[in-house]
Amino acid sequence: MPLFMFIAFDKKVGGAALRAVTRPHHVEYTKSNGKVKFGGPFTASDDSMIGSFSIIEATDYDEAQAYVKNDPYVLAGLFERQELHPWKLSINSFEKV
Repeated sequence: MPLFMFIAFDKKVGGAALRAVTRPHHVEYTKSNGKVKFGGPFTASDDSMIGSFSIIEATDYDEAQAYVKNDPYVLAGLFERQELHPWKLSINSFEKV
């Protein structure tokens, strides 16, 4: 099944508070449907969460896009900028991650 890379950057103003409130719903969403092969937040030098990265497995771009649109972080308006792209695994494998 095709893979897609999702990367998003939190809003600089109010992002940390919005992420904290929404995070439990986001984690539940990502764990409940098996679409995310792996993912997690990326951080600033002080270890604060400033964005998200995930590899999504979906039948096509439309399905991946629908998945992203229904993510609680997206619905809450957390992200200043986000991108979704087809992605190919070429180094290692998920079994090694």
